[in-house]
Amino acid sequence: MKHRTALALALVSLAACKNEQEVKEIPFDFVAVSTGDFDEMEDALDRNLVASDLYDGFIQGSVYTEGLGPDDIAYKVEQLLTGFDEDGDPLLFRYPAAFVNSGTRGLGRWVYNGTEADDALVSDPEVVARVRDYLAMKRTLVVTDWAYDLVEAAFPDAIAFLDEDQGYDAAQVGVDESIVARVTDPDLAEALGNDQLEVFFDFSYWTVMLEAGEGTDVLLRGDVTYRLGDGEGYATVEDVPLLVAFDTGAGRVVFSSFAWRAQRAWVTDHALAFLVDGFEVAAGDTGGGS
Repeated sequence: MKHRTALALALVSLAACKNEQEVKEIPFDFVAVSTGDFDEMEDALDRNLVASDLYDGFIQGSVYTEGLGPDDIAYKVEQLLTGFDEDGDPLLFRYPAAFVNSGTRGLGRWVYNGTEADDALVSDPEVVARVRDYLAMKRTLVVTDWAYDLVEAAFPDAIAFLDEDQGYDAAQVGVDESIVARVTDPDLAEALGNDQLEVFFDFSYWTVMLEAGEGTDVLLRGDVTYRLGDGEGYATVEDVPLLVAFDTGAGRVVFSSFAWRAQRAWVTDHALAFLVDGFEVAAGDTGGGS
């Protein structure tokens, strides 16, 4: 998919922004995607004819897509979360929805294959404030797996993550497996045609949730296995959230412990259509259910 015409970014102070708190209705015709090493939600967007601007968020480079890497993407995640458009408004605000893939740069303790710091964005109070302002403007934020620290920083009471008091990345301990999850939302179960769903975790060290906070809807639950620290083996937690959503201001946040790219395409498409206002499954998608 071709990128939109390059945007002029004016790196000025937040105080110069206009209308940050204004709720604006904008059509769901193009969205922002922060690329990541461990998920690829842009595939679902492309399948369903949703135009997107890709912002390079790769930590080191794509580990799953041949022929696509950071140098092939015109925009950077830093621009999406800190930049301004030609009118002096936050660049993020022009999108009705933003999809932040697992493995996005700047949202964790360190890079996954090294010890360099990787918290430049999630630890920036202006970035966290901008995300909150974005949701207040009736926008949607979809976040997966390793990018969870952004949700935890902006909305710390919405989800209880495993070992969250130990700082960034601490909840990233799940083991690679597939589990049978319970679809706990009856409307989602109807959309998927089943109240059970096989969920695939294609990488180890995925993010484990323990509980949902007040006002957070749990859509999928399951029993999961995770690694204990210091080589102490494994433990299991039962009936924990795997997919949640919550409203904040006029907007909505969706978080999954799993990567959407690892799920069956039909499931991903219909679940996202249920979760994201304005997302529609493309005509002709008659694939099987869950």
